Amino acid sequence: MKENTSDVIVIGSGAGGGVIAKELAEAGLEVIVLEAGRRFDPYKDYPTNTIDFEVRAGNVFSPKDSRRDRYTSGGPNPFSYHRVKGVGGSTLCYHAMVPRLHESDFRVRSEDGVADDWPISYADLEPYYTRVEYELGVSGPNGADANPFEPPRSKPYPTPAHGFNLASRAVRRGAEKLGLHLVREPLAIPTKDWNGRPACNEAGTCRLGCRISAKSSIDVTYIPKAERTGHVSIRTECMAREIKVGPDGRARSVIYFNQQGQEQEVFGRAIVVAGNAVETARLLLLSVSSLFPDGLANSSGLVGKYFMEHLSVFSYGTFCERLDPWRGVPTGGIIQDFYETNPRHNFARGFTISVENEPQWPLATALAIPGWGAEHKARVRESFGHMVGLASDGEQLPAEHNKVKLDLAVKDIYGLPVPHIINTHGTNDQEMIKAISSKLREILEASGAQNIAVNRIVAGASSHYLGTCRMGDDPKKSVVDAWCRTHDVPNLFVGDGSVFVTGGAANPALTISALATRTAEGIVEGFKRGEFP
Repeated sequence: MKENTSDVIVIGSGAGGGVIAKELAEAGLEVIVLEAGRRFDPYKDYPTNTIDFEVRAGNVFSPKDSRRDRYTSGGPNPFSYHRVKGVGGSTLCYHAMVPRLHESDFRVRSEDGVADDWPISYADLEPYYTRVEYELGVSGPNGADANPFEPPRSKPYPTPAHGFNLASRAVRRGAEKLGLHLVREPLAIPTKDWNGRPACNEAGTCRLGCRISAKSSIDVTYIPKAERTGHVSIRTECMAREIKVGPDGRARSVIYFNQQGQEQEVFGRAIVVAGNAVETARLLLLSVSSLFPDGLANSSGLVGKYFMEHLSVFSYGTFCERLDPWRGVPTGGIIQDFYETNPRHNFARGFTISVENEPQWPLATALAIPGWGAEHKARVRESFGHMVGLASDGEQLPAEHNKVKLDLAVKDIYGLPVPHIINTHGTNDQEMIKAISSKLREILEASGAQNIAVNRIVAGASSHYLGTCRMGDDPKKSVVDAWCRTHDVPNLFVGDGSVFVTGGAANPALTISALATRTAEGIVEGFKRGEFP
């Protein structure tokens, strides 16, 4: 039936899938998007304008049935898996920090003798970074205020950087004492009206959903443009369970559960998997056949392996003066002095430190302080508006034993095996975590903070999940090629953070979208060459 056939089927509608759908549709291709979650209406669904928003808004993105998002974890570190399923994916709740990877991130093996090089360079991706930044209206520092460690840019940021609030100014004083550079981070939150959306009003509830659609999540940027072409059909609450291949070894269809839990099948000339580094690996491993008994596109045996996340350590300190860190966007600047490998360190690669002040609202503050009654109220008064947070994005080195596999003993709401996530910290990771913890404390002390606490790292807390379908030129050592086409299946592509070879020390959303833009360009050229009959 016509409604069940398309030029391209895209599974997922986040930073990768949503971008690819728009780019393909604007090129005139017919696209069906399968999204496991629902569509959110920002103005109706995000109650961030109410007095009790901390109670009501926190559960907006939770599934009606928790069995939908089941997972298990193994290894010595229990894994805390954070994601959102819905049109726009996890960009619905991200803080919208969108730094670029650095030039060295693409040649880690060549420069530092660890991990592997990407088959592409920063220069290959730079034009696509720029295209995405101008679609999103990214705000960032230009000129004298620019980040001295930022890689080369062909164009300035499209909108001016957000200002520093009082909390960030306090941290900046401490950073400067230590000879460090705290600069405003690039944010997919425009500071002036952009593409019909209003400028940010500094409400600070970005993680709970942006009610006025100022935050440039994919559902309010790429998706509307995709749908306006008339070439895109988005099917929500549709969970893909298997990609079928024909006798010729080409992907031919996707079997999915619709909103009523009924199995459906859609056929496409090309298929793009863009769930995330966990769900994409899971779907490929579920898609077994006589041609691919170990999972689709898995002749290398590497689907699900080399799973990475960022090493996120969180710290807090209280200040004598009231700083109201909750005013403005949740993040307040980055320090990238430690980004590259330092030969004086006993670990390779590095980390970014960021000012993180969400949530610092009244209820969150009260819940974080133990006790009850008058004493508790007094402690809340002392803490509210006085506490400032720092966090890190450290580069975890890829390791084959860190992986996503199927847990055949535990099933989700659809009766499918859930993902089983294993992520352990190697020696390099452990040494970096120690250095991060020390630097966080040092910066807070230099800033004048007291009662400093550096939390123990929690695996999964970064929400940045990468690897599992790594990119490379050698089909025996990678899953996809430089254009994110799987080596084994010529019409199957991966369009999310799964393809990362190394993780860098920068939030991955912008790189995912830049890669997706480039992948879409490759798919369009493939159609022109007649590669997808």
